[in-house]
Amino acid sequence: MTITEITKIVLGVIGALGGGGAIVLGFSNFFGQLLAKRYEEKIKVTFQNEINEYQSQLDILKQSTIRYSNKQFELYSKLWSSLFDLKILADDLWQQATPVRIEKFSRQLRNTKTEIEKASLFIEEKHYQELTETIKFFSEYQIGKSDLINYRKTNNFDIHTIEQMIAKNGAKKVAFERLIFAVKADLKKQIGGL
Repeated sequence: MTITEITKIVLGVIGALGGGGAIVLGFSNFFGQLLAKRYEEKIKVTFQNEINEYQSQLDILKQSTIRYSNKQFELYSKLWSSLFDLKILADDLWQQATPVRIEKFSRQLRNTKTEIEKASLFIEEKHYQELTETIKFFSEYQIGKSDLINYRKTNNFDIHTIEQMIAKNGAKKVAFERLIFAVKADLKKQIGGL
């Protein structure tokens, strides 16, 4: 067999199958494209459903975060206001320790403690610790001022003892003022980061 004969046989087979082969090839191509298109649509729908589900979860998370941030902002503002009112009353008490001033200071101290505890769910743990530490210094200051007022009521008081009490109270005042400024800086950062 020569190459010419092989070529004739191959062309004859292709010619005989050509019409039917072309039809089969055309149908195969058509059905292949149809199946591919259906599969592509199915994949698109699946991915779109997943995207929608993730978007829904993201929206829920976003709303929760916004509500939390708004509540946190509101509570930090309220806490700072209460803490600042307490500082003003502490300054007044420093100027002159009187029973009326100690009562106002004590009332504000209780209110501020209550505000901190109410807000503890929404404020950062570090800030809660700083605030409770500040309240501890304010409470010690209150005790020192109360002791000073009570000591001055006695008839035979020693001026040296009074000076020691004032110095201890001064140290407490410096400590809570320092802590208040640190808390203020942290609260500003927190509010700015919301």
